[in-house]
Amino acid sequence: MADTILKLNNLRKVYIMGNKKVAIKAQEAIHKLHHAYEKAVSKNNTEKISEIEIRLEKAQDLFDKEKYVETYHFLTGKKIKEGKNEKGVVVHALNGVDIDIKKGEMVAIMGPSGSGKSTLLNMLGLLDEPTTGQIFLRGVNVTGISQNKLPEVRSSELGFVFQSFNLIPTLTAIENVMLPLRYGKTPRNERRALAEKSLRLVGLGDRLTHTPNELSGGQRQRVAIARSLVNKPAIIFGDELTGELDIKMTKEIMDLIVRLNQHGQTFIIVTHNPEVAKLCTRTITIVDGKVAK
Repeated sequence: MADTILKLNNLRKVYIMGNKKVAIKAQEAIHKLHHAYEKAVSKNNTEKISEIEIRLEKAQDLFDKEKYVETYHFLTGKKIKEGKNEKGVVVHALNGVDIDIKKGEMVAIMGPSGSGKSTLLNMLGLLDEPTTGQIFLRGVNVTGISQNKLPEVRSSELGFVFQSFNLIPTLTAIENVMLPLRYGKTPRNERRALAEKSLRLVGLGDRLTHTPNELSGGQRQRVAIARSLVNKPAIIFGDELTGELDIKMTKEIMDLIVRLNQHGQTFIIVTHNPEVAKLCTRTITIVDGKVAK
């Protein structure tokens, strides 16, 4: 069986909108307990881990039932009253998500608008922190990594391709592809050769010095893919990467993605396009913040 390269364990993400002070206090108490759990895990304190897991499960159950006063009292032993003027809404964007991604997979993530796909992509790409739960990358619990070290992890382990390409218009194709190498502290004298190799891999060896406005939509997306590849990441995330392309260009880009996947590159692709999903090795469907069974 292929190695697990990315694992999500009971991942939750809650957004509290407005002046919902009791919910905020309850969520802060849960977050504090979750950090204590991460500390116990790092020290392999099995007794403490088991104890906190029971408390977390109970607290999360109360919170999910909108019993914010009870949640806060259960975790802190302190009483709190809900104010008369508290207005707002609590959004459970992700609610207990468990996902395993194997090395070399090409996984599609689908679901209706508002289902939690974008939030999930942000969690997978380490662009946002979960409220509770754990994310393991190559077996390392990255939810416990300090914020100042996360950019280095993202730069070396993860690649991103977006619907709108996100290329810098004043830079050439090769200069755009070189950017991650610069941020990743690759020696200056190695950057150009690595970027050129990446562009040739996606079939743009003859477009190295072209700027984005001199390229077609499909070629721009190829530059974006080359940029995502250049650091040899563990995983490349695609966020509606064919959303701005016509049928012909979509086929060309997906043929390229499939070929790269066949050579071992792991992909996770968020898409609304069922034809794109069909080309993936499997599809994960998100509905109301949960993985559909």
